[in-house]
Amino acid sequence: MHRFVAALFALLLTLPSLAQAPRPTETGGGLYFGIFLKDTKLGHLHQELDSKARYKGKPSTKLTARSAMNIKMLGANGNITTSEVVYLDPKTGATLAEETRTEASGRVTEVKATYTKDSVSFTAEIQGTKKSGTLRLKPGEVFLRDPSDMPGSKPVPGTRSKGKTFSPDTQTLVDMETVVGEKEPIVVANRTVSAYKIQAVGPVPSTVYVDDEGEILLAQVALGIEIRRLPKEAALAPEGKSVDLADSIGTRPTGVSLEKVARTSHHAVYELGHVTRPLPPSDSVQRWEELPVAGAEKGEKTLKVTVTPPLLPTTPTVKLFAQPSQAPERLRRYLKATEYVPSEDASFVALARKVIGSQTDAARVAQLLAEHTYKTIKADPSILAVRTANDIRKDPRGVCRDYTTYFTTLARAVGLPTKQCTGVAYANGLFLYHAWPEVWVGTDASGNDLWVALEVTWGAPFADATHLKLTEGEITDVSSIAADMGRYSIKVVEVRE
Repeated sequence: MHRFVAALFALLLTLPSLAQAPRPTETGGGLYFGIFLKDTKLGHLHQELDSKARYKGKPSTKLTARSAMNIKMLGANGNITTSEVVYLDPKTGATLAEETRTEASGRVTEVKATYTKDSVSFTAEIQGTKKSGTLRLKPGEVFLRDPSDMPGSKPVPGTRSKGKTFSPDTQTLVDMETVVGEKEPIVVANRTVSAYKIQAVGPVPSTVYVDDEGEILLAQVALGIEIRRLPKEAALAPEGKSVDLADSIGTRPTGVSLEKVARTSHHAVYELGHVTRPLPPSDSVQRWEELPVAGAEKGEKTLKVTVTPPLLPTTPTVKLFAQPSQAPERLRRYLKATEYVPSEDASFVALARKVIGSQTDAARVAQLLAEHTYKTIKADPSILAVRTANDIRKDPRGVCRDYTTYFTTLARAVGLPTKQCTGVAYANGLFLYHAWPEVWVGTDASGNDLWVALEVTWGAPFADATHLKLTEGEITDVSSIAADMGRYSIKVVEVRE
């Protein structure tokens, strides 16, 4: 079960393709599934299998999947379509090649990959930005191979499959393990059936239920989304009443009220529950420690999180780095160009220098670039795609991650170390998914790095203490906490301006 077309979720909060794949049969047109969020139908998924296919002239098993979803985000509707074609070795189940295509809000991402025993070579075109490369396994590593992907396979409780799998969305190799469990009762199409439970353990965990023949009945993935086996007519039927994804995965806090200090708070303490992944290391903006909690579910933790965001200093700070190599080793990753952050592009360097003029002080540069970003990009929640800075510059509309990506590109282009942070921020009574940048402005007397969190989306002078940072680094790093989104509990212990 090591292939699940999670490309359909790749543009939902930047989730990677890590879930598991339904194994379709060859009977009459393949299998059909409905995609649901809290019992509201979002779209459908259709999969077909061809056991007589050929790849490069040799016999292969071909899996084809297509999906379509209508997503509502912050009141705006958007469509996501995905397709994936995978060729497998008919004897071993090893992946030979795969092609994925995702389109959201008119933005297209295509990735093609071919495999050898110990490597995967890929080409990617991300909204017009091209990238290619070869990823190799280290000694002792293997690609994930699971015979249950093959026709005629039946689930065997206790079976474990472990190895590396290629993520088309991040173009990286990630660890994945599948475990076949015993049968459990589930409800499918309004009837209770007994199905084997298969868990996929990885950056984005998922749970799949299959029948005695290994055919998918139900899949549970991140954000509370379910994929349910349905008759063709039901799967393709019109979607139900729309559910706003942002509200659905938002968390309503308990404890002290935040209403009067939401945008001006400089200090807040929270108890963050149902955490399964570590938060970023404590720094000058946010500190955390684990709390002992009786009766917590296995693998879940409750953390005490203290947020004390500083303002940009008004006195001179440090100068920009002329070259990334001049920065300390620990900061160089925050000056690095990526396919989403093309900070080495001459046009972005020129634009950033135009905005900052002759200014070289890190804090003043951050302020100028933040003001420029807020004035340049117009808020548009219908933009669902994870976009490159090039695409954002051509069409300056978007959501928080677009503001953050654009700012980060300009900042790194002139030598200002910048993190892309993702987490939750308080708005309209809920903690909602959000993204914002942090900039480096030097060190304190003890040599500790000083980071300042900026709120470039809302045009505020800083990201206040109602911002809880869950990941940092690059915009796609949100995949590491995708499994927890919508499950967190947040208690406000104290807050002040």
